[in-house]
Amino acid sequence: MIKPGLKIGIVLTLILVLPSLFFSAYEISNLSKNEAVIDSIYTGQLESILFSLNQYSDDVMSAWANRLERETEDISTLLSKNYSIDAIGLKDVDDFNLYAKEKIPEDSLVRLHSILELDFAANLKKIEQLQRYVKSGYRKIEALPNSLAGKSLFAFALQKDSLSVKTVLLLVDTDKFISENMGPKIQSVAQERFYISVYKDETEEVYANHIQGDEDKNITQKKDIWLFPGYQLGIQMRGNTIEDLVRERTRTNIILLIVMDIILLLAAWFVYKNIRKQIRLNQLKTEFISNVSHEIRTPLALINMYSETLEMGRIPTEEKKMEYYKVINTEANRLSRMVNKILNFSRIERGKREYHFINTNLNTEIENIVANYQQHFDQNGFEIELQLADQIPDIKVDKEAVAEAIINLVDNGMKYSADVKKIELITYMDADCVRVDVKDYGIGIEKKDQPMVFDKFYRVTTGNLAHKAKGSGIGLSIVKHIMEAHHGKVELASEFGKGSCFSLLFPVK
Repeated sequence: MIKPGLKIGIVLTLILVLPSLFFSAYEISNLSKNEAVIDSIYTGQLESILFSLNQYSDDVMSAWANRLERETEDISTLLSKNYSIDAIGLKDVDDFNLYAKEKIPEDSLVRLHSILELDFAANLKKIEQLQRYVKSGYRKIEALPNSLAGKSLFAFALQKDSLSVKTVLLLVDTDKFISENMGPKIQSVAQERFYISVYKDETEEVYANHIQGDEDKNITQKKDIWLFPGYQLGIQMRGNTIEDLVRERTRTNIILLIVMDIILLLAAWFVYKNIRKQIRLNQLKTEFISNVSHEIRTPLALINMYSETLEMGRIPTEEKKMEYYKVINTEANRLSRMVNKILNFSRIERGKREYHFINTNLNTEIENIVANYQQHFDQNGFEIELQLADQIPDIKVDKEAVAEAIINLVDNGMKYSADVKKIELITYMDADCVRVDVKDYGIGIEKKDQPMVFDKFYRVTTGNLAHKAKGSGIGLSIVKHIMEAHHGKVELASEFGKGSCFSLLFPVK
């Protein structure tokens, strides 16, 4: 048959522990999949940022084209306001007019005019396509190959009327456009969250939103700039790469899962221990009822038998009658002490026990206890030895409760003593406490039992005498409660086979 404690452990394992472990295993197995999703999300976000920067550069170029198309400002003004535009060329059927910065010398302007005419001729097919686009109502800006280093050439068509179409050439300084036109937008987008760079031919960095400490960057997320072939936008999160974030998140998830499993295991163990404790407590209560019933039955049986014998007049001599009366009186007192102990324990359990503290000399109180119970000690063949300190201060105690605690300890010593029937009561000062030792030379208590002897209903079962001794298992728990009510404590020193010493420590206030 499976023990109740083991059965509870199996049920808790099935209900709490196994599901949590399966869940943890499932989550850990899916971490790589989850992190791949996170990586995809981050990559998508970064690509969206790069797309927006590309779109912005395209919008800048479109804004220039709109101004030229609507003639909202003349060409010289457009050149002066935009540092990155080096020259603007207007080409119709017969003429090619070139407008450049005022600082360009005349001979350089002539040479530039010739170069742009050659580039125009070299890209004639693309330009004709742009003209067809504009006639159909769609304007497109196209980057054209050119022979000028560091410059980008853009072309688009403008339709003035149904017959007239002009081609516009924009000669732009690429690095200036990136720094002057795209730079502010890059700074606005990046702020302090991203590191964004512009590269030429994939390796040469021509622009970056630098801050101190970014020297060790390693940008892997790159995208071509639409308007500038050979140039790329690169982006990276500041501080950590996506890979770092993924690894950190993976570590965090694993740690959280492990912590959750540990908490669940501890909770299951805590519940298991408490249920086992309750089962054990119920078993002890059952044993307590059985023991108390037996202890009550014994004196009642003796009282009943002796009183019936006396009532029937079968005792011939007065001396024998007095002997019977003593037995009845002894058993009645024993029964009374037992009932009082149970009632006091019940009050303690319900939190109803009250204490009345008065100044008391413990030496005097111990002498009174011994005098009152001397007959009980003599009948059981015990010697009570008093070793009382000469001077101990009076302290505030509940005299009745202290007497109960000492009697419980003395009774305990008597129950578990066989060969040496001697109890010592010792008082002395120990630091700021008055100490009362109750020492016996009985069977002692094993170390494994010592931490539990003050638990309610607990009874030591080691040794033959322990099995034979009568008791309810509540005496020492009452002693502990009494000492706690006096803001003191009870200590135990015991060696199995040699006896025990219980010490009551009363603080001097």
